Amino acid sequence: MNGTAYTPHSPISLKYWDMLKGLSDNVKMELAAMLTTSLAAKKDFVETELTEEEKEREFWSLCGCWADDPEDAARMEAAIKEGRKNEYMLDVNLDD
Repeated sequence: MNGTAYTPHSPISLKYWDMLKGLSDNVKMELAAMLTTSLAAKKDFVETELTEEEKEREFWSLCGCWADDPEDAARMEAAIKEGRKNEYMLDVNLDD
């Protein structure tokens, strides 16, 4: 069963819709992605100030977080050290 739900739109959004509704589906998708990304970016960078008690609780909540990891500490340490050695070179042609 399919249905469509209609919600009232603000006069501001309707004004923009009148300007944009004739665009191709590809451009509409691109604009939707840009709007969504802009909202997600704002949400990611909002920092809340924690109290000392909250900071302490957050810190201690990490204790034992890898306790059930099947990889032993020596192999994990070796993997981290190996990862630090890897250098990634980009093949960039500056003449273009």
